[in-house]
Amino acid sequence: MTGLILYFSGTGNTKRVANEFKACLLKKKVNVLMYSIEEHINLTNIGYDFLIIGFPKYYEYPIMCMLDYLKQNLQKYDKPIPTLAFCTQAGPLQTDFTGLEKLLKKKNHRLTVAISFPYANNMMIFRAFKPTEPAKLMENQENIRKQIEPLLNIFLKGEISKEHTKIWQRLFIYLVAAACTKLMPAFAMRFSADQSCTHCGLCAENCPMKNIKMVHGNPVFENHCLFCMRCINSCPSNSIRYNKRKCRQYKWKQTLQPIENKPSDVSEHKGK
Repeated sequence: MTGLILYFSGTGNTKRVANEFKACLLKKKVNVLMYSIEEHINLTNIGYDFLIIGFPKYYEYPIMCMLDYLKQNLQKYDKPIPTLAFCTQAGPLQTDFTGLEKLLKKKNHRLTVAISFPYANNMMIFRAFKPTEPAKLMENQENIRKQIEPLLNIFLKGEISKEHTKIWQRLFIYLVAAACTKLMPAFAMRFSADQSCTHCGLCAENCPMKNIKMVHGNPVFENHCLFCMRCINSCPSNSIRYNKRKCRQYKWKQTLQPIENKPSDVSEHKGK
């Protein structure tokens, strides 16, 4: 049996959860292929028995770049492919997976497990969005660890466990997510770099949308930003400003152990 994990991760939260799923599957002696959608893998050359999709959510809806990717690249199978979808989020609210489920159905992929994982806030450019306290982040990580294996047991048995939003909420959630996604380019034009910039080009190199260009050694922000926060949170000198304001960075590596580093979870699979 072979499983395929596809994910998009702005600042690392979703990738770390994807790694946790991978580690648990390896312990179950399941073959696993895992790719970021940024790798532009040709899915027509990959065979798999089940699919796991991971992504952050925006406004209680899957991030649009993941939906666009699946629409354009996911192949339609002759046999139904069981699919598990998870999202990472800052808060506790449920996610509307119905749009994703309809898209998957057209590709003969059957969504059987869908869940949201509260993790951490990485968007601190707005004062209304407060940073997640380290103790709460550690608690969220441990809660995720505890849920992975039970979820996979349900999934691999072919059982159903899908998070649902109320019917009356779904249209509102979709409209808000679509509208905010359309407005992102306008908001993105408010990014800039101050004089502390070291001109390393890391922000431009890492931008998933190639929205940042280095012009005469300085980062220039264009109008197709995804608001993934990778640039501002990974800048080594914290030189990126929003509305000319310095913002606190989300740097999990400096203060936290990543969830995939538990020896019992991963160490036995190194090199395989």
